Amino acid sequence: MLTDLLEEAGEVAAVVKGLEGFKPPEKPKTKEMLATELSDLLYIIFVLAEHYGIELEEAFLQTVNDYMLRFIK
Repeated sequence: MLTDLLEEAGEVAAVVKGLEGFKPPEKPKTKEMLATELSDLLYIIFVLAEHYGIELEEAFLQTVNDYMLRFIK
């Protein structure tokens, strides 16, 4: 699962690099392609969290709260 996560992250990076004009791609990158790759990455994250019994929504809300507190100070 971890290698799948890294592979998907690499695909997200490749699309973003193409959208930003770095390393011109063979095939033009689109926001739709980015959405697909982000969705693939998110799916792997959900699977990994489920595998380890992590309550992902709860962890995410805590992270958002931590960021809000950090930037409010």
